[in-house]
Amino acid sequence: MKTVAWTLGLLLLTGGLAAAQDVNEPEGANAPARTAMADHSALDKALIANERKVADAMMKKDKATFTSLVAANGWSVDGTGVMKVSELTAALDQLVIKNYTISDEKVSWVDANTAILTYKWLGAGTFGGQPLPGTVYASTVWTKKGDRWVAVFHQESEATKK
Repeated sequence: MKTVAWTLGLLLLTGGLAAAQDVNEPEGANAPARTAMADHSALDKALIANERKVADAMMKKDKATFTSLVAANGWSVDGTGVMKVSELTAALDQLVIKNYTISDEKVSWVDANTAILTYKWLGAGTFGGQPLPGTVYASTVWTKKGDRWVAVFHQESEATKK
């Protein structure tokens, strides 16, 4: 599990460094890369909207919408451990989300077909009768499979600073 966290952290760090380099390039030296980054703004919004659709589907226990946006072979990691998407889908009936908000969304691009969405989740609810943390920092890896974007990995870290 530590390996996954380190890998994700490294991806976020290198993605941030790559973006910083693009901004600091002399005018015209890296124009195609900047254009490609600008083209991502619409995709950024679509991925953020998809993340909200996944959260809404979990809140409503809408397995059809959930499975249309999340890869069947995906994984999730949180304070309770590692869970396959298939296990999470089966356990959606045990999840009760009373309310939630998502804020501070940021999309980091790994390549043209892979992005990492990070955000802050605030909410209230239970899973298996146990209370959910009220505030978590989350990240989801989205990848393009064929002509659609799907979530392949999701992690949540309970906030120590609210």
